[in-house]
Amino acid sequence: MNIIFMGTSLFASIHLTGIIKQYKISCIITKPDTYAHRGHKLTINPVKKIALKYKIDILQPLDPNNIKFINYIKKYKCDIIIVVDYGIIISQHILNIPNIFCVNIHASLLPRWRGAAPIQRALLANDNKTGISIIKMDELLDHGDIIYQVEYKIKSYDTYGTLFNNLSKLGLQGILYILKKIYRKHKINIFKQNTKNVIPTYANKIHKSECEINWLLPAQNILCMIRAFNPYPGAYFIAYNERYKIYDAEYYDSDNNIPGMILSIQKNGIQINTINGIINIKIIQPCNKRIMDITNFLNFIKNKNIFIKGDILKHSSLCL
Repeated sequence: MNIIFMGTSLFASIHLTGIIKQYKISCIITKPDTYAHRGHKLTINPVKKIALKYKIDILQPLDPNNIKFINYIKKYKCDIIIVVDYGIIISQHILNIPNIFCVNIHASLLPRWRGAAPIQRALLANDNKTGISIIKMDELLDHGDIIYQVEYKIKSYDTYGTLFNNLSKLGLQGILYILKKIYRKHKINIFKQNTKNVIPTYANKIHKSECEINWLLPAQNILCMIRAFNPYPGAYFIAYNERYKIYDAEYYDSDNNIPGMILSIQKNGIQINTINGIINIKIIQPCNKRIMDITNFLNFIKNKNIFIKGDILKHSSLCL
């Protein structure tokens, strides 16, 4: 069985690594190298690193839908194209290339959370479940018929990091199951996405502005932000002209309704009021410093005249 793999991210590289161990990958198609650190250092993405390690042909087109490129990859005479977080919508011309089909591995229960950031959007929405969908691709975004779907129940302690790891495992299990069925020439059941009972939603890319905590929000919304942006890019708040990221917190009921007020600073956490309760911060990262538990943070702020009981923190938009 001849496979072409299209992907770019760490999520994609995890799947590529697992597939390589059991099947032949003729080539990988990934996005071009990019410059990091203000353009001074050329970096290669996780998928390309795996391809170099296993000496697989690497193609990095600026436009994968260019007709010359499409004609070039036809020479591989592939049976399947596997797409995982490639980052560019591909045309029907590419979808028509494989002898069997072109599939996409997506980290949600489609049709919910089509798009770029399904894991984080599920956490932001406080969903109680998510999963993996493997679809037979068409030209529309995450729209194709489903050939495999598995559910994962989101735990109260799940973060973007833990969900990423668990869904990566489920996605790899799913694609290996599908490839095994194809190899053995077993029938694969294909069904339409359930748009009658599930309203399609779209997981837009996360923008940095979404990561700033507004203490006027309900406490539950803020907890969802902390989970969705842990470990990256990090939910943060502004205090004393500095940025502080929160990596773990809990919620308490409160009758105090002054959002942003620092209520207490103790060894069990920093308590800050929201519109309907208290957020107790347990793990925090000051700007350009390491991540700290509360004990270390209390030592860090000692004698700095900051984080004083009664101080009121505001969203940056309210500080103009």
